Amino acid sequence: MKFLNYFYFKKRTSKLIILLSVLGLLPFFFGLIDLLLNKDNLFFVINLPKYYGSVILTFLGAVYWGIILNDINKDFITEKVKTLIICWSIIPSLWSGLILIFSNNITIIILALCFIIVQFVDEFIIKYFKFPIWYLFLRRSLTISVISILIFSFFLVRKI
Repeated sequence: MKFLNYFYFKKRTSKLIILLSVLGLLPFFFGLIDLLLNKDNLFFVINLPKYYGSVILTFLGAVYWGIILNDINKDFITEKVKTLIICWSIIPSLWSGLILIFSNNITIIILALCFIIVQFVDEFIIKYFKFPIWYLFLRRSLTISVISILIFSFFLVRKI
C-alpha cells in the first residue's frame, strides 16, 4: 500500500517508466505459460524467456551509454570511472550474443546469472549517479521476477 501511495505522487515520466518496466515482464510470463501449457507443441517457435531475456539484458547494459551521455554530474565523475562504465555497458550484450549462439538449455541458467551480475553492478554504480530511489527498488523487483521465471523455464525445458 505504501508503494501505491508513493507511486501516486510520482511525476508522469516516472510513472510511465515504472508501468512500461512492469509490462516488460509480460513476454517472460507469456513464454513461461507457453512452456507450461504447450510442452509438446509450443506456440512460440523459440524459448521466449531466453530470447527476450537476452534482449533485455542487452538493454540493461545500453542504459549506461545514455547515463554517461546525459549525466549532469559529468564533471564530478573521473574519466577512469566513465571509461569503465562505458566498457561495462557492452558486456551484457556480448553475454547475450554468446547465450543465443548456444542451444544448450544451461544457457538459461547462465542468462539468470548474468541478470544477477548486472544487478550487482547497478547496485555499485548507482552511487556515482543521482538515480531516484524508486529506480533501484524497481530494478531489484524486476530482476527477482526475471530470474525466477528463467530458473522455472530451465526446469520446464529440461523436461521437454
